Amino acid sequence: MSDLPIIQKTYDLIKWYIPILNRLPRDHKFVLGERMILNPVTSE
Repeated sequence: MSDLPIIQKTYDLIKWYIPILNRLPRDHKFVLGERMILNPVTSE
């Protein structure tokens, strides 16, 4: 049960991030999604 706080924080982050993504133009959403798939873990 010690993992529960990180799950809640991740859920809160996604819940906060989705409306921001929805305001982006379609082209930007596609590029962002493509980058997330091709480079899932980056330090940039």
